[in-house]
Amino acid sequence: MRNKLAKAALENIGIDVAIAYAVFLMLALFVSLVATGGLIAESMTLADLLSVNRDFIEPEFASGKGLLLVLIATATIAVPWFWKHRLAPLAFASPLLFTLYAFWPLYKQHRAQQQAMAAMGDLMGQLPEQMDSGANGPFDSLEVAAYLLFATVIYLAVKGVMRSLARSS
Repeated sequence: MRNKLAKAALENIGIDVAIAYAVFLMLALFVSLVATGGLIAESMTLADLLSVNRDFIEPEFASGKGLLLVLIATATIAVPWFWKHRLAPLAFASPLLFTLYAFWPLYKQHRAQQQAMAAMGDLMGQLPEQMDSGANGPFDSLEVAAYLLFATVIYLAVKGVMRSLARSS
């Protein structure tokens, strides 16, 4: 009975979406996405990034918030199976939303650094621009796995939108 149910659910979802969700889950929980160099090297997974306190940008690893959010994002694979609505496949965009939420503090930090460097440039001339010439922005500390994660969640979101549009016509 369970085998038939699992097979029917897989046919409804599609093998490509199931593989993409499995890749998302593995990358989100077990693979380092952001690595910092220096004296104290630290690497963070998506679950760690989702556990960050938004006010202080410090990890709260004991909270388990990131793990819970990754599991919720992964559970959205079942939404079209349980909810037979033309908009149900849009739930496949949830991993993208959680990933954007996780990386938003890095982007905000980068923007603040850019604004501080621009303000210093107004005061000191060209010196801050020369100091900042080697920085690549918020993506300079990302690992290759982060780009694979971005590609995976964008793929899932596109598949969800395409399926939703196909159901509505």
